[in-house]
Amino acid sequence: MKHQKGVTLIDIIITVAILGIIAAIAYPSYQVHVLKGHRSQVIADLIKVQLTLEDNYTQTGSYNYSIITANSCAFCETDTARYYISVDVTGTGMNYYKLIATPQAIMGQTDDKCGILTLNAAGVGIATKGGKDIEGCW
Repeated sequence: MKHQKGVTLIDIIITVAILGIIAAIAYPSYQVHVLKGHRSQVIADLIKVQLTLEDNYTQTGSYNYSIITANSCAFCETDTARYYISVDVTGTGMNYYKLIATPQAIMGQTDDKCGILTLNAAGVGIATKGGKDIEGCW
């Protein structure tokens, strides 16, 4: 009886099946990590915008909301395919202005558990999705 040399079709099928199972388990975790990374970037940008607004207010006595145009800001690093950044100036008190980061579906950011991120004039960050506040996003 001759001994086989090399790889059989069964060996290849088993290897591909194992790789498929590993990929099916690992990919969702990878996606969560990517979404969280982009969320962290937009939070950093919201804080950067707030610091710029407050610095301008200290120097001139008014807020310069023109730093946010076309759902983004010139110095922000957030990809507009992931989040739109806007400002709502209709509030009063600690909500005098609210910076809003709205996730976009085009790159799947709407799948992030935290949804819409807002940062008010008092520096309080809130995450809402489906009308409910989400904890642990800031």
